[in-house]
Amino acid sequence: MIKKLRTLALLILLTAVLLTGCALNEGETQAPALGETETFEELEYRRPNLEEMEQAVERLEESLGRLCLPGTLADRIEDCYDCYYDYETMLALADIRNCQDLTDQFYSAEYAWCLENLPRMQQLVEQMYVSCASSVYAPILERLFFWEGFSELYSGGETGAQSEEIYELYRQENQLINQYRSLIADPYVELDGQRLSLEEYMPTADVEGFYRAVDAYYEQYNPRLGEIFVQLVQLRRDQARLLGYDSYEQMQYELSYERDYSPEQAEEYLEDIKECLGPVYRQLMDAQPYEQLFLDYLSQDSLMDIMAGVAGNMGEDILESFRFMDRHRLYDVEQRPYKASMSFQTYLSNYEAPFLFLSPYGDQSDLLSFAHEFGHFTDAYVNYNAYETTDLAECFSQSMEYLMLFYLDGCMEDEEIERLMYYKALDTMDMYVGQAAVSEFESRAFRLPSEELNTETLNRLYLEICADYGICDAGAEELGLGWIDIPHLFESPFYVISYPVTNDIAMQLFALEQDSPGTGLEKFMAMLPRVYEGFLPSVEEAGMDSPFAEGRIAQVLACLEPALRLEKIS
Repeated sequence: MIKKLRTLALLILLTAVLLTGCALNEGETQAPALGETETFEELEYRRPNLEEMEQAVERLEESLGRLCLPGTLADRIEDCYDCYYDYETMLALADIRNCQDLTDQFYSAEYAWCLENLPRMQQLVEQMYVSCASSVYAPILERLFFWEGFSELYSGGETGAQSEEIYELYRQENQLINQYRSLIADPYVELDGQRLSLEEYMPTADVEGFYRAVDAYYEQYNPRLGEIFVQLVQLRRDQARLLGYDSYEQMQYELSYERDYSPEQAEEYLEDIKECLGPVYRQLMDAQPYEQLFLDYLSQDSLMDIMAGVAGNMGEDILESFRFMDRHRLYDVEQRPYKASMSFQTYLSNYEAPFLFLSPYGDQSDLLSFAHEFGHFTDAYVNYNAYETTDLAECFSQSMEYLMLFYLDGCMEDEEIERLMYYKALDTMDMYVGQAAVSEFESRAFRLPSEELNTETLNRLYLEICADYGICDAGAEELGLGWIDIPHLFESPFYVISYPVTNDIAMQLFALEQDSPGTGLEKFMAMLPRVYEGFLPSVEEAGMDSPFAEGRIAQVLACLEPALRLEKIS
């Protein structure tokens, strides 16, 4: 996944401007980049200073209120940007280092501080925009430093009670996210009168002890994490109402992810997955395909070596981005205790550097997870973290997983590649059906009446939906508790729909590469520069079908059938 640190609704709009606009000439860097031999471990964290941003905005407002040269205004605006970039970078550093060791109290506290105070930084950026748009310099500022329509958008900006209220809701939301992170950092269970750390107990437990500990975990943590989620839903619905949206889902689609398709289109797409893939998935899983599939152990060094070979075989920008990542050690793919169970790519703005974080299993399936995040890394490296919608970003990450399978020559044995291809086909079915179920669960959870919004109802709802998609039997009540293990529900609401939607594009590239070697990669490289901002316009320009075109899910299944060996289980 691509991890979104910007979970607050308005931050997407603010960040887009910070990344694309303004007082800098083309090719000019806005902050110090990494030194030639500097590595991630050498980057210094320091708690960002909100007062510096407050002072920078105050100085800008003073300049806007008097006769001032455009160059002076440019300096004042750039000072504000520098403060924001620094805050964003320190937040990312604290997050990475917190995820590297969830028991590290220093970075846990620093990440919590940065996240809780992020709404104040947002508020200051908005204040800066409102001040610029409301000043007599607005026309020239819009032309020189911002974008068309900036003045109209911000000249009527809310700086009073409503603004304070929305940012207070954002702050409360981040407090709950911090509570969630603290709770999952090092979970303990009570078992046979003992308080056991799951991180320490599970690797040494026998089969019976393992399952007893799992049962104890869900019994003890489902109510606690469920209550946090319930509070998050309530807060997020309040945010949507305050900002004038009919639903929080609509707000996320439009503001946070800038999607060019609607929740209604997504709902129809999920129904197609349920009807077309659900029965096949159930039949496939009944045959227990994973039981006959054995993937070899893969060390950290071997993982890096194989991906280096893949990047070399692909060449061009892909190879360049891998060398940059490797040279500056902008990755963590090590398997170790107390590391966060998630994988993501984030960006260090001050250094113009992406960072790749992987929580590995220790076998060859890690190649697919690595490829996914490396697809994000390459996109962020080539495009300097240009935003242009979550869905476009997911196209590159998911496509890299499929394309990588065709560029393993000289890196793995043919038999290993064939097993990995089969595993990826199974994983694709898991992704379509599993993420569709999570997406439907999330939509329906946010539509629950307040009096029904509780953990017990959510457990029943999740079980019902999983049964509808063929993931489990309706009587498997213990599986209804598992939704608490999905970080997106807590930290990145309404993100998961992007996985099945954008995987359709990855499947089209897979089909191209399968039919004519090199054509899928060629299409990938043509899309990489992000000529179009939107997801669907980019797909259309590339000459590919929309995921929402009639019959697309059926075509996905047809493409997967040979790799899934369905004829052997029918």
